[in-house]
Amino acid sequence: MPIEDLRTKIDEVDKKILALIEKRVHLTQKIGQAKKKKGLPVYDPKREEEILSRLTANTTADKDFIRKTFTHIIKYCRENEK
Repeated sequence: MPIEDLRTKIDEVDKKILALIEKRVHLTQKIGQAKKKKGLPVYDPKREEEILSRLTANTTADKDFIRKTFTHIIKYCRENEK
């Protein structure tokens, strides 16, 4: 397959990843509103570790890379819950 075709496919994947990250941010904003109504803290370290453990257990990619990537995504989402 020509490199241009592969790059086009990467661009398509990147677009989907971006859309999913935006969706995740939107959902965590809703969670933040629900937590605020219930008086719950934004930060839930147990939940975050559960997410990271599940993601690293279900990947064939480099687990350290996945953990670091999702740690950043989760941190950004948590900051947007406030």
